[in-house]
Amino acid sequence: MLKGLNSFIAFLLIISSSATLAVHVDYDRTGQVALLPYYTVNESFITNFTVTNTTDRFKAVRVRLLDSRISGDLLDINLYLSPFDIWNATLRKDPGTGLPNLITEDESCTYPDKAELQAGVDFQNVYTETTDDDLTEGYIEIIEMGEIADGEGPATDGDLIAEIDFSGVADGALSISDRSIPAGILHDVAGVPADCSVVTAAWAAGAISTSTVNGFEPGSMGASGIAQDSGDPALPYDNSHNAGLVAPGGGINAYAILINVGSGSAYVEEGVHIDRYTTVSQHYLPDDPVHYRLPSLASGDVREAYITNEPGDGRKGDTLPLTEYDTGALHNIAPLPSVPMGSNPLPISLILSSTSVSAPYFIEESANGVTDVVLTFPMRKHGIYNGGELTNQLNQSEAACAGSLDDGVNDGAEVNLASLNALVQDYPHDGSGNLCENAGYDLSARDLLTHLQFYDYEEGVGLLGGVWDDIGVPLPVEDMILERSVNVNTILSEDGGTSELFGSPNDNDYALLLFSGFKAGWLKFIFSSNRYSYILNDTIISLTEPVGGLGVGIANGWSGVPVIGFAAMSAVVGTGRPGETIELIRKSDRN
Repeated sequence: MLKGLNSFIAFLLIISSSATLAVHVDYDRTGQVALLPYYTVNESFITNFTVTNTTDRFKAVRVRLLDSRISGDLLDINLYLSPFDIWNATLRKDPGTGLPNLITEDESCTYPDKAELQAGVDFQNVYTETTDDDLTEGYIEIIEMGEIADGEGPATDGDLIAEIDFSGVADGALSISDRSIPAGILHDVAGVPADCSVVTAAWAAGAISTSTVNGFEPGSMGASGIAQDSGDPALPYDNSHNAGLVAPGGGINAYAILINVGSGSAYVEEGVHIDRYTTVSQHYLPDDPVHYRLPSLASGDVREAYITNEPGDGRKGDTLPLTEYDTGALHNIAPLPSVPMGSNPLPISLILSSTSVSAPYFIEESANGVTDVVLTFPMRKHGIYNGGELTNQLNQSEAACAGSLDDGVNDGAEVNLASLNALVQDYPHDGSGNLCENAGYDLSARDLLTHLQFYDYEEGVGLLGGVWDDIGVPLPVEDMILERSVNVNTILSEDGGTSELFGSPNDNDYALLLFSGFKAGWLKFIFSSNRYSYILNDTIISLTEPVGGLGVGIANGWSGVPVIGFAAMSAVVGTGRPGETIELIRKSDRN
């Protein structure tokens, strides 16, 4: 009875005290975070995507484009959006290099400067593990870094304004010769910002002195690997952390349109929007060699997460532990040094987790029907079901890193990242404050695994790679291995006659061959609830700080895999080939 009472009290506390300050999916399609599961420039496709500030406040927003294999950063952009502003860009393939190229005609202020983006920027393949083909498709993260203090405007900033103070010390009050940052970002009657040079000038002013605060200055990570602010996050110049900005308030929307310029078909892609992910700003330069991967989906300071419970009359929520190390320390982006990404991946992982996802398919040859199902795993780079268990001695012939995993103690420490001559937080170490490179993932496990169950319109059913018993129950099946961050699954038939929709390179595409006669219906990707129990899974236990992982200290059970995506279908109708996208049907563990 006492155990049940404690669980009930914990649940009440989640609802009463932190449910309004807990990470959750915002189904109104705005938030502090927006995720676009897919971009492509393959075949005749271009991808047009849009970021909208739906609020009356000034926003600093990070746009991060990531490759389809390892989620490596390909292009990072800071947007500085005025109230109700929209920023739009297009991804296309550069015919000279075969690589994606981003171009925009938008006038909103950016860093790098909008003139560079308006001229077009090619992605570069800088990672050992990626091929050029891996860059031609991927996904997009959009993260609000904070609100720009607007003085007497609606932002919660103590009526102080983000400025470049002529004296060299900002006080949030404009005097003669001071420059107002919001005034420079604000669009005039012609729809053009008054002076976008204020952005680079603000960063330059902040970099002049370590003892004074002015213009823009970056955030910082605490010893536990999450965002921090040493002062009041509602005051823009209370300290040097995120100077000029105050706490983010959400209200960001994003969507994309995948356009086949050859056939004229278009596929609208809705973003997944997440709110209450952080209470402090996280403002960084995209060309900072140490912090360019911040903010990330693991760097927010909110450790609570919730989803609606199964009856729909309450919330299922918990306060989640941190990881043993900053997840960036363990993410292989060779030959580049592994730089910080944060130690708080579980809140977003849990709210995105599903035990299965389903989608319709149509591959009827008479109409040239084609279907691709995109499954993207945005938390894979943060160690959530990436195929291996964390170990402090990856190479047995070398000394182990200091500490013992799964002992309830944070093994991370502040170390010097010698390759960049920078101090980083929550990294593996040797006990003397030096970086230890012998921590990592033992990739002998085979993640991420799924199997496919499919149906036609008349209740016919099949199981890819498996068989059925006499009463229609699936018997054990060989799992499919989804090894990429973005997995494009082309649905084919044993009868032949169909092809891929998005034109993914052969090494990137998963061809799923359905039984003869299955031409239209729906299909389900199943992620075993036992294998992907957050409490029982060995990879999660090794990754997190508490003894036994999530099996202690939380009130609820959680299972599933963090996955986003959609189904895209097309067919010939008359002389045209219309296309459509359908959001995934998700089965979440709401018990």
